[in-house]
Amino acid sequence: QDTVVALQALAQYGYLTFSKKSLNTVKVHFMESPSKIFQVNDENRFLLQQASLPTIPGNYSVEVNGTGCVYLQTTLRYNIHLPKKVAGFSLSVRTANVSCTGNYPPKFDLVLSASYTGNRNVSNMAIIDVKMLSGFIPEESSLQKVKNGTNV
Repeated sequence: QDTVVALQALAQYGYLTFSKKSLNTVKVHFMESPSKIFQVNDENRFLLQQASLPTIPGNYSVEVNGTGCVYLQTTLRYNIHLPKKVAGFSLSVRTANVSCTGNYPPKFDLVLSASYTGNRNVSNMAIIDVKMLSGFIPEESSLQKVKNGTNV
C-alpha cells in the first residue's frame, strides 16, 4: 500500500509541476568568484548539470528565475581516515591477472584479503559482501571455487 500511495503522490506532483514551456535560469553565486549559470528548459530538463564549489567552507547563494520546476541539490563529501587501532578488521582489494587482448572484454581477478585486527582472540562472525562493478560479471567457475571455500 505504501508503494501505491508513493506512486500516486509522484504522479500528482509530476502533473502539478509539469509545464510544456518551462525556462528557468539558476544562478549559483560564489563568494568572490563569478556566478555559475544553468539554463533549464524543455530540451535539457532531465539532464544533470553540476558545478564544483571552489571554496569550502564558503558563502553561497542560489537565485532561480523562470517558470516550471527545478530540482537543486548540494552535496558535501568528505573522508576521514580512522586511526589503525579503531578498525576491527583489515581489508584490501586489488586486481590480478589483468588481460585485455583483442576484441575480448577485459578479464581480471579480484583479490580480497580480510583479517581480524581487534583486541579479542576471535571475531565471532564477519560477512564480506562483494558486489561487481557495473558492466562486469563473475565467471561461473570462480563462483564455484568461492562457494567451495577454495582459493580462486
